[in-house]
Amino acid sequence: MTKQLDNANAAQKVAAEALEAANKEKRRLLEEAKSQDEEISGLRKELANAENGKKEAEDGKKEVEARLANAEADFIEKFHKTEAYTNFADYFARVGQQEVLTALRNDHPEFDVKVLEARFPPPDVEGEEDSYDFFFAAFFFVTFLFLVMFFI
Repeated sequence: MTKQLDNANAAQKVAAEALEAANKEKRRLLEEAKSQDEEISGLRKELANAENGKKEAEDGKKEVEARLANAEADFIEKFHKTEAYTNFADYFARVGQQEVLTALRNDHPEFDVKVLEARFPPPDVEGEEDSYDFFFAAFFFVTFLFLVMFFI
């Protein structure tokens, strides 16, 4: 009987050691699962933040595009009575035409420039003389900068 008790005690000891090892493995796996769960929730938060950042960037882009459109409209409204000139190129083309007509009228008084003046009316701009001075000054300044950069 003592042999049977010894065998039973040995079997119980082996079972207790196996249970302890299984519990240890279970705790390790639970800790690993908890760690992975925290990592997954962190990644989900990063993804949500990235999606919010993308949305904010798209909203910012739309806002900048709207501000650009408003700035263009404000430019047209401020410098022009009508929307005949939608950009600087059209404006300067008209200014250039008027300069040519003025030079033609002054240098060749025998030519009748009224037909050309009717075909190419002057720019309809408030404060026209001030605008000419500003734009010509800006043109010459930019030309000067270009020449300075070219020769340096």
